[in-house]
Amino acid sequence: MTYIIREATSQDTKEISTFVSQRTGKAISPLHIENRLHFMRENPDELLYVYEEKNQILGTLGFRIRHSTDTVLKFSEISVISVDETKSRQAAADKLKSYAEQLTSEHDCSGMWWITGSEKNDETRAANEPLGFHETGYRFVKRFL
Repeated sequence: MTYIIREATSQDTKEISTFVSQRTGKAISPLHIENRLHFMRENPDELLYVYEEKNQILGTLGFRIRHSTDTVLKFSEISVISVDETKSRQAAADKLKSYAEQLTSEHDCSGMWWITGSEKNDETRAANEPLGFHETGYRFVKRFL
């Protein structure tokens, strides 16, 4: 299947809004997406990419560079939202993960933090752990969306 991974643009706000709303079950307005893209344009360490097949967005990749206080180390922080996580659609997520690794190398980062919104149990989470990653702890999240 022919696909493209590219930076998100203002023209994508409505489709990204619909896509994220469907995946999260929460209404996310196009204005919210546009404001986020505007913030990202002002911050060179934050980027949003879209995965497209046949001009349809099937995934997003949030890429953020985190600097240590002494600026010696840089880590990329990655979050991927993709279509149904079935085997037939896992290809989009896998391609976005590979692209994230490429971006991490291009930005001379020391490593990657993989951020997942999944609240699966330990067995399921371990089975779906991205290749080459290991769990180092947990984030405590309070959701507002």
